[in-house]
Amino acid sequence: MSKAETFYQSFGFRKKLAGAEAVPYLKQRGVQAAVFDIDGTLLDSMSFWDSLGERYLQERGELPEPGLRDMLFPMTLEESVQYLKGAYRLPDSEGEIRNGLYRLTERFYREEVSLKKGAEDFVRRLSGAGVPMVLCTTGEAELEKAALSRLGVRNLFGDFLACGDIHLTKRTPDIYLLCAERLGAEPSDTVVFEDTLQALEAAKRGGFLTAAVEDAADKKEQEKIVKTAEFYCLADFSALYIRQGKW
Repeated sequence: MSKAETFYQSFGFRKKLAGAEAVPYLKQRGVQAAVFDIDGTLLDSMSFWDSLGERYLQERGELPEPGLRDMLFPMTLEESVQYLKGAYRLPDSEGEIRNGLYRLTERFYREEVSLKKGAEDFVRRLSGAGVPMVLCTTGEAELEKAALSRLGVRNLFGDFLACGDIHLTKRTPDIYLLCAERLGAEPSDTVVFEDTLQALEAAKRGGFLTAAVEDAADKKEQEKIVKTAEFYCLADFSALYIRQGKW
């Protein structure tokens, strides 16, 4: 048994399914709909957000300080802008810095970002099995739509719910309940694919099945994430671990 399998078994996961086996298994167990997060779940994008401040400074010929990404990680966009302007004595206004960060982000999503390995095959299998799916994001909706269209998977999903547009967050179940309503499914028959602990906990409080998708950006909370979910999906979608119980 591999080290990874020993780890998952220690948290009550009793079955490991190869990617091709996962969708038929979920269908047989009554899963009727699915909700997918985008950044860190379908798109391999989180490393970009970690390095955005560094990219911005490097394009301006500035040398980023060691550990900059760790400093910026807990900050809001506005706090990050203020920090960059003050710490590096940038002559640009805060608005110009904000616009510069957005331009880098736009270029990344429109030209560079890729799907996680195996993600396209997985969602195509779900779609082919007649499982309706929606997208749910806290990110830049228009840029994510552009990325998913460029990568050929946007048409596999029905609705696209952007938290900012409907004034909801992923701190409570409300956004997921709205997703279920749009899907015409009960929460208990709907699986939510997310990579962050906060989102998984919110979906679970709403009565949803939860599938944690592995992402390097969430490594620090991996144990808590694993304890929360009914399913754990490897980052390349090559395997789905199933928690012991009715599953």
